[in-house]
Amino acid sequence: MAKREHITSSERKAFQALCKQTKPLMILNLCALILTIATWHLALQKIELSSPWLVLSVATLPLLLVLPGAISGSYRGAIWTCFVTLIYFVAGVLNWTQIHAWPYGMSETLLSVILFIIALMYARWKGLSELPIKN
Repeated sequence: MAKREHITSSERKAFQALCKQTKPLMILNLCALILTIATWHLALQKIELSSPWLVLSVATLPLLLVLPGAISGSYRGAIWTCFVTLIYFVAGVLNWTQIHAWPYGMSETLLSVILFIIALMYARWKGLSELPIKN
């Protein structure tokens, strides 16, 4: 696809409407992924840990770092959300292959794939909506 340099005003309105609809989905999915990880590490994990809060903070730190960018709705925040989500996709696939952790792995994988797609489309539409209008 060739790089676009201009858009029409109707395209800008359409892209802004898509961004407005997608932003809450991105934030909701990001919070759902954080909640899933927190629930697993604090309540459902069968291994007794001496400091589960430390493990939880390390496990959710990348998601918490991109949360302000997703809430602000910035273009870069959505792109960084895509990058960070790939870590959780890999971790989810690895957990999905374990017998005792497959429900957690499945939910982590599916949530991360959905979050990646939503953030990717948001970044695309946000970038297009910020192009100059063609005269």
